[in-house]
Amino acid sequence: MKNMKAIIIWGPPGSGKGTQAELLARSFGLVHFDTGRFLERFYLDKNALKNPVIRKEKKLFDEGFLNTPSFVLKIVSDATKKIGKGGLGVVYSGSPRTLFEAYGDEKNKGLLETLCGVYGKKNVHVIRLLVKDEVVTHRNTARKVCSLCGLPKLAHAHADNCVFCGAPLRTRSLDNPTVMKKRLEEYKERTYPIIAKMKKEKYHIHKINGEPLPFEVFTSVKKALKL
Repeated sequence: MKNMKAIIIWGPPGSGKGTQAELLARSFGLVHFDTGRFLERFYLDKNALKNPVIRKEKKLFDEGFLNTPSFVLKIVSDATKKIGKGGLGVVYSGSPRTLFEAYGDEKNKGLLETLCGVYGKKNVHVIRLLVKDEVVTHRNTARKVCSLCGLPKLAHAHADNCVFCGAPLRTRSLDNPTVMKKRLEEYKERTYPIIAKMKKEKYHIHKINGEPLPFEVFTSVKKALKL
């Protein structure tokens, strides 16, 4: 079944991972698991912030550092099993982010092993969006998102409120230039090794130019995935 794929979208912050994942989800009946948004909901919950572990993870998140891998791995793996059990394919924008999250250790099963168990290795695909640092820095520092539904401001919109739900727009703590520099460093240092290891293990990895307009990128993504 075409929708029984597990698709990982990788790219630097602001490369369009979330946009492409959402387009795939809506077009082909996949579940879009946005790791960053899923985690952020904890950090915006006053009750959750009573937990010292959540407070610690929020501080890392706000400063542009990756969250603790074991913390993220458990959340993502549990959700993945539920999605697969429901007979649905899944597309990730932001997971796995570290070798540990991807491969685990002697005590923790990595996300890739979980995906292969649920979907089969031949149905696990990686879309790698290639975007230059200066392009993603410009995109992110100019970005605003809805304070309620989380959707981004449309590229050519001039409104101060979300065009979908009307709530005020906000700038994420992640998107200031200083934090962006750290996020780019984190992506290169911690995600590139996963790509290298997956290449050796013969996973499907597709390189896509992420700089054109989203619909053009999506055309390339569909072609690569044979959808």
